[in-house]
Amino acid sequence: MAQKEKRSIWLVRHGERVDNVDKKWKEKNPNKWDDPELTVRGKKQAFEVGRSFHNINIERIICSPFIRCVETAVEIVAMMENKPKICIEPGFMEPLNACMDPPSIPSMETIKALSTRIDEEYKPVYDKIPQEVGDLGCGERVVKTLKGVTEKFPEGHLIIISHGVPIANLHVYLKGPWKYVGQGTLSKINDNYGNFVLEYYNKKTHLSQPSDLHDDERMFPKT
Repeated sequence: MAQKEKRSIWLVRHGERVDNVDKKWKEKNPNKWDDPELTVRGKKQAFEVGRSFHNINIERIICSPFIRCVETAVEIVAMMENKPKICIEPGFMEPLNACMDPPSIPSMETIKALSTRIDEEYKPVYDKIPQEVGDLGCGERVVKTLKGVTEKFPEGHLIIISHGVPIANLHVYLKGPWKYVGQGTLSKINDNYGNFVLEYYNKKTHLSQPSDLHDDERMFPKT
């Protein structure tokens, strides 16, 4: 049996969200305060991420179900020559302590209205998120999801679009310390036949405005 090829997995944090600039947005949207959309700048950040993947063949984009992540995925796909499908994966969503109870995840119909590239056949690693406490509480879940999606797609490059806390938990898993990435940044994992090696983290050089990205705000996670 031929050995599978090495491949890369990129981690992307969604772009700037409306409640970053409109401090009353959550107050004005009490029924979905955990699901703000992207700002104009956030969409530009996603567009600039997409340019980085213009000529790279990506097998799948694995995306948190929150609107800001799906919008980020849509902007990225728009810039790609070979447009992969987008798989909606609750396993990469925000930790429960940062969400409503239950989380105001948009319906699949709402998500599908944003792009024709949504993969309706995809079966997520997590249909329902287990009880979690604090930011580190989602660590086991996101690591299981990372391993699960690489088993579902054993070949080809992948992009994972998620949030600051889940990506920080992946850094804990791969490197040990807690490190919080900026919005619209890129991190790259090399998948060496099932052994994950972090090549770079929180890369900003593709962004035209590589400041005020809400990274490194918390030196320690909430527990």
